[in-house]
Amino acid sequence: MSGGDALRLGAAWRDLSSRGRLAATGEDRARLLHAITSNDIEGLAPGRGTYAFFLNAQGRIESDSRIFVDRDHLLIDCEPEASSSLRAHVERYIIMDDVELADVSASTGLLAVAGPQSREAVSALCNPPPTDALAFRESDGARIVRVPVGVVDGYWILAPSAGMEAIIAELEGRGTVPASDKDFEELRVFMGIPRFGRDFWTSNIPQETQQLNAVSFTKGCYTGQEIVERVRSRGRVRRLLVGVELESPLVPEDLAVYHNGKRVGALTSPVSGRLPHGRARGFAIVRREAAAAGTPVRVGGTGGRILDVSRN
Repeated sequence: MSGGDALRLGAAWRDLSSRGRLAATGEDRARLLHAITSNDIEGLAPGRGTYAFFLNAQGRIESDSRIFVDRDHLLIDCEPEASSSLRAHVERYIIMDDVELADVSASTGLLAVAGPQSREAVSALCNPPPTDALAFRESDGARIVRVPVGVVDGYWILAPSAGMEAIIAELEGRGTVPASDKDFEELRVFMGIPRFGRDFWTSNIPQETQQLNAVSFTKGCYTGQEIVERVRSRGRVRRLLVGVELESPLVPEDLAVYHNGKRVGALTSPVSGRLPHGRARGFAIVRREAAAAGTPVRVGGTGGRILDVSRN
């Protein structure tokens, strides 16, 4: 079974070790990260995680992150290219705080397992696996995190680098097959999950991404909160991140997105249509007048429609 087929019908794994991983220790670690991220960190119990944005004072996104609370530290996950800049961003706020930040990317490995049989696959390592999204459990030095890919079940496995080969062997012994970056990217796009650095950037504020599952509107002050709250209470953003589905399985060379003859954005993360989907897809940050689900658009010379990828 190919990796793409396994993601649809079974279980497949992919090495995510290139992602950034920062460990925060010290008594003030939760208080500090709560004060500089968009989501509730102090309210998380050990064994839980959340999706959050790190913002600058102008409310623009420095990085997105999944933050996990362990008994003696917080683990900050981020995109590979954001690791060094995010570390520098966090360290600027460590003044009199009892917080130490360490890059643990080289000493740890990270695997993703996804597909309808992924729960059975990771049960070989942790039985039962966690059931809530971004919750994790420890087993023999490995942390098993439930990270669904849209409606497709999925998990992350975080462990010391020296133990990753044994974990892969255990997974493959359960019928889990390796999948390519392309396989996992296609799944991500078809599930409507945008990525920082590919579909939204440091020029964007949270409301433009429509990924408001990364934002708490009740936690109080944090860096960039004034801008986020001002947009929520007083105004609307001019551009929004949306999904785009084309009428063809092929991605055109011209990725400009048009509505009523005017260019309103550009297609990002384009993937060709494959069974069972059959139509090419991607994302775009488009003008508000073209952002409603079902709005007809053209990408190059190919017709298409807007998809809702917002999360609250």
